[in-house]
Amino acid sequence: MKQAIITSVALSAIGTAWSTVNAQTVPAPVFAPTQGQSAYTPSARSIATANDNNNAQATAVSGSFANPDPGTIVIHLNGRVNVGFASFWSSADQRFATAPAGSLGAGTPGGPATIAPGAATPLGTVVGNNGTGQVKLAPNSIYSYARLYFGADGMAANGLRYGAAMEIRQNFTGQISSNTSSGASGYSSLETLFVRRAFTYVAGDQWGIVRAGQADGIIGLFDNGVTTFQFLPTGNLQNGSDLASLVPSNAQVPFFFLSGDGNEYAYNKLVYLTPQFAGLDFGVQYAPNTSNGFGNGSSNPLNGSLTGAGTGTGNACTVANTGCPSLSSGPGQLDGARVINQTTVGVRYQGIVGPVGVLAYAAYGLSGHANFTGPTTASFLGATVAGSKFTGKYDGLNFGNGGVAVTYGGLTIGGNIIGGRISGVLAPVPQNGASELAYLIGAKYTAGPFTIGIAAERGVYQGAVNLTGISQRRGQALDIGASYSVAPGYLVYAEYQYQNLKQSDFNFITNAIGSSANNSIMSQGFVLGNIVNF
Repeated sequence: MKQAIITSVALSAIGTAWSTVNAQTVPAPVFAPTQGQSAYTPSARSIATANDNNNAQATAVSGSFANPDPGTIVIHLNGRVNVGFASFWSSADQRFATAPAGSLGAGTPGGPATIAPGAATPLGTVVGNNGTGQVKLAPNSIYSYARLYFGADGMAANGLRYGAAMEIRQNFTGQISSNTSSGASGYSSLETLFVRRAFTYVAGDQWGIVRAGQADGIIGLFDNGVTTFQFLPTGNLQNGSDLASLVPSNAQVPFFFLSGDGNEYAYNKLVYLTPQFAGLDFGVQYAPNTSNGFGNGSSNPLNGSLTGAGTGTGNACTVANTGCPSLSSGPGQLDGARVINQTTVGVRYQGIVGPVGVLAYAAYGLSGHANFTGPTTASFLGATVAGSKFTGKYDGLNFGNGGVAVTYGGLTIGGNIIGGRISGVLAPVPQNGASELAYLIGAKYTAGPFTIGIAAERGVYQGAVNLTGISQRRGQALDIGASYSVAPGYLVYAEYQYQNLKQSDFNFITNAIGSSANNSIMSQGFVLGNIVNF
């Protein structure tokens, strides 16, 4: 066991340059070798990302993974620390802010104070977003985060493969303000850890692999970040990019293509992948709802947070509370948007055609949805724009997704497309709302430890649901980046990103519906960072 642990930790350093290793060891293919069995995370992020191989790679990528002998189990212990410098600008960088009616100020003589819009902030107010005046953001920042990756791969005496993995992340909440005596030291306690992936698997060379838990689905496993050109160690575009995490949320174009996105992998599901036949393998997944962890349990404090007359009592989802993950109908304002019985099927081809490596896949997803039983009045739904067709009801998911990438030498080109009854990142479309259509194209070149790439996406989707039947949202983004493996376990990277969103009658600064102001928002910026994987 001790030797297995030492081997695993040492080999994780090799994985930090996995995209380079993959290009050098298996020159033509753009895919991770799987034999239809293993379940890689995007190759640009190294094996430290989730430790979810099932020991089938050793013969294809010699020396990259520790594999158990029959009757043993290999333990994986890995980590990542990422620190970078960023500069970014957006249309929301500066504005004149007016305090809303009823804003509270703390620290005033005699206790909290209420100020009217446009009035001066009371003397002594030191906490509270209640001032009226010009607001401007500085463009520069330094960011950091840490992650932990644990896994186990075992083999029974009869040859059955099994294992588990979990991914633990540091959240992005750091120091909120410097206006109190706590400063950075006090606010560091907000940097808590949370579970991002947690799953088990069983597998056999003759019948495939079954994965269960909070983990990647068919699209994430079949794409592996290849046709979506996630060529940087932090991802690209809006999927994991450090820069995307820094710009205002209303300026972020969705990563439409799901591969490696938290909305695709962070809910509990069952996934089955077949063995590979002549380069082809097939997969299917099922999830009763989008809950993760023990979200349906009676101990979840969120389960009873939205209750009302006739909707049950208590905090447990064993009674019919609106807002429960297992809800099939309810009167809550967002109950109709709840996805249930989500299923995806797919097929993938990976192989070598002459001198060219090919990865191509196609997937089809569908679901049911909770039935909205609440009032359809504008005052309840917030549909304040004349002509809006929003009723609080939604359609189930019904969409197709596919991608292809080809590699010759160190150059990979390709793209991805998604379309149908889906909105943004795996959200349902309101009845009468616009369907989504989005595409991505990209290119990547790898030479030894150096990788450079470019990716661009464009998509049309419903956007603000209260504007159903009136307008739809359009987004586009461009990402250019490069990384260099300085030494085993140590990478440096640089990235530039541009984003633009548009929707008529929607104010991207204030979220106001029916506004003719700020109907478009733009952001751009760059980052320089370094990562140590261990």
